[in-house]
Amino acid sequence: MTRTASDMLRLIDPDAADAQDFWRDKEWKKWAVDVTAGPAKRPTFRQTIYVRARSAQRAVACARANMHKRPPRGAVFSARLAGPRELGCVPTPTSCSAPDAGIAPARPFPEQGS
Repeated sequence: MTRTASDMLRLIDPDAADAQDFWRDKEWKKWAVDVTAGPAKRPTFRQTIYVRARSAQRAVACARANMHKRPPRGAVFSARLAGPRELGCVPTPTSCSAPDAGIAPARPFPEQGS
């Protein structure tokens, strides 16, 4: 059995694998740019900026240009594709018409009088 890079990534981080699968065929992608400064174990500055760009390099350039506060010297910018859980997506019920879904059936429009 041959495993693809997406399968290997799914074992490590399912959100990252879902992001790779979702954004693969999109021209404009949503990137999460992590800005960190200081020691790797205890950074003194850490911020995540979400930008929309075509490539990781453009995402970093956009994040640099649009930061409200200037990052400390030596800050490292790293871009990664934003995953669905990170963007706040939640799973929906498989069947919205199920009786236990808690959704009331649609009522017909009232008839207009002439």
